[in-house]
Amino acid sequence: PPVIKDEEWQILSACYKSPYFFNSQVIENQPLVYVELNKIYRQSDVTFINVLNQVRNNEMDNAGFDLLHSRYQPTFKPSKEENYITLTTHNNKADAINFSALNELKETEKIFKALIEGEFNERAYPAEDQLRLKVGAQVMFIKNDTEKPRRYYNGKIGVVKKIDNDKVLVLCNGEAVSIEVKKETWRNIRYIPDKATNKIAEEEIGSFIQFPLRLAWAITIHKSQGLTFEKAIIDAGNAFASGQVYVALSRCTSLEGIVLHSRINNHSLHSDSRITSFSKTQKTSGAQLDILYKARCQFQKEEIIKLFDFTDELNHSKELLSFITAHQTSFNKEAIPFVEVICQWQTSIDDIAKKFLPQLNSLMNQGELPEKNESLQLRLSAAGKHFIDALDEIKQGINKCPAVTDSKTVATDFNKLLLNFYNSICLHIHLLSSCKKEFSMENYRQQKRSFVKLPLAANVYAGKSNQTKNEGPHSELYNLLKQKRDEICNEKNTPVYMVANGNSLNEMCRYLPQTSNELNQIAGFGPAKTKQYGGYFLSIIKSYCDENNLLSNISSREIKAGKKSNNANQKTDTKTASFLLYKAGQSIHEIALERKITTNTVEDHLLYFIGTGEVDINKLLDENKQQLIRAELEKKAHTSLKEIKENLPDDISYNEIRMVNASMKVLT
Repeated sequence: PPVIKDEEWQILSACYKSPYFFNSQVIENQPLVYVELNKIYRQSDVTFINVLNQVRNNEMDNAGFDLLHSRYQPTFKPSKEENYITLTTHNNKADAINFSALNELKETEKIFKALIEGEFNERAYPAEDQLRLKVGAQVMFIKNDTEKPRRYYNGKIGVVKKIDNDKVLVLCNGEAVSIEVKKETWRNIRYIPDKATNKIAEEEIGSFIQFPLRLAWAITIHKSQGLTFEKAIIDAGNAFASGQVYVALSRCTSLEGIVLHSRINNHSLHSDSRITSFSKTQKTSGAQLDILYKARCQFQKEEIIKLFDFTDELNHSKELLSFITAHQTSFNKEAIPFVEVICQWQTSIDDIAKKFLPQLNSLMNQGELPEKNESLQLRLSAAGKHFIDALDEIKQGINKCPAVTDSKTVATDFNKLLLNFYNSICLHIHLLSSCKKEFSMENYRQQKRSFVKLPLAANVYAGKSNQTKNEGPHSELYNLLKQKRDEICNEKNTPVYMVANGNSLNEMCRYLPQTSNELNQIAGFGPAKTKQYGGYFLSIIKSYCDENNLLSNISSREIKAGKKSNNANQKTDTKTASFLLYKAGQSIHEIALERKITTNTVEDHLLYFIGTGEVDINKLLDENKQQLIRAELEKKAHTSLKEIKENLPDDISYNEIRMVNASMKVLT
């Protein structure tokens, strides 16, 4: 039966009839669909399988006992090369075998003492309080690995290859690299019923720290569950728990690989009447299978709907916008437009997903298992690609975040929000990739398990950011001043704002002060700061001005930045605005961020100027794509742009087709 301490059962017995799962309240109120697995993978010999079934069902006959006892060899002692493991009923028997084998090794023994704090009953120790090891010792892990990817699990067996002070290297069978094992912590929890809340409260009263290893030339039958052995010595004559003998025998792949050190008798084969009674009442009916099938359909439907739910990403983008709006005076002018565009893109993705949902539900309500529905598979593949492309655009935008702040506190909070958003985007792209070929729950689960967080390049803190917070002319000078400012901050361990914030650097570039008096007129500077740091910046500004034949512009310091020119009312049309930014050297992505529009809109604008010959398509689209599109357009047998798109590779967009079409008209 399940291993439950007496003091724990005193609490649980008030709520449950037995310690078995089938007496849990949830299952008694909502019975499970009973499915019996009858395909055997570990054994292939029919005779051995029949004997195992007799043992499991407590239906042993004389022929079964005779067959088992043909493996009875009480004095059998294998050589080391035969790699036998002993399975026994009690810990003290396993310990005696292990210590005997350990003593035969000639290597130096190392004893690791457990660190025990607080209250921890000796009988409840999860590992040896004094773990004895030698190089060459056969060991078993007694805890699941907490690192990712998982290197070991409870029950995995290996051999000690190296021992250092607080480090043990274990090599497992079939693996090329040893596992570096570190000490783990087990916590002793006291459970206290709270009648007021009708809940069980937890209280940590002690801890136990030790390597998660134990010697494993012999292990208890209980610890062998889930493992497979080709050769095993079984000592189960004193079996004390129902099913114990069956567990021991069924670990082995063949009858020939078993050696019995003790005889199996009827007493050791006893079964629990509660289990027998439960098994006899369970049958798999057609109605149950129908329930199971519908539950599978519903589960897959819910998982697919979650796959196209972008609520988390939308909330992340709104949090970013809310934060940067509240702290806008701490950021450069590019910050808010950048976040606004990102938020718009994410909102657009969410809107499209909501419109896609009815179509998705319609395809999934056809009574067919979603992963077997061919129409749904085609739609998932197309939708997956669409949303991956859309999310990837946001991912790239986040990595090039132009926001900069001089406040370390504000930067820390913003970076955290940005990283959470970025991680959410990356995970969603990773999961949507399971739709690329053929969606199945198995592929989807593997995709979930294989996700690894990607590093985020962006950092908005002015002292660390690669972005240039330059809101005026002379970006080269700005970078020189910023570099000097950062050097001073690092040398003196001084915050950025104490030396020169971004606004101060921008004004230096705009007004080019040449003297201490002129520098005093720069925002953030006064006599004290000028005396302390002014020489560094004035030296750089003077050298830059000498090289470029520039004079001080401090006389224009009083001119308001917001004064309108005579031509202020002349409005540039939106296409031309994008075109001028493109001609100034900005990419499509940068234009979209600056103008707070989508990249598709920018492409539409540039499409016009491809048609006039003012934009060279070769700088926007590679030649291979152009050739494919031209060949399709020259067929002149299409009735729609959609038909042309369907005849081209998936990675070619509608705008790219329009661009090539416009360029062909220029040539003609």
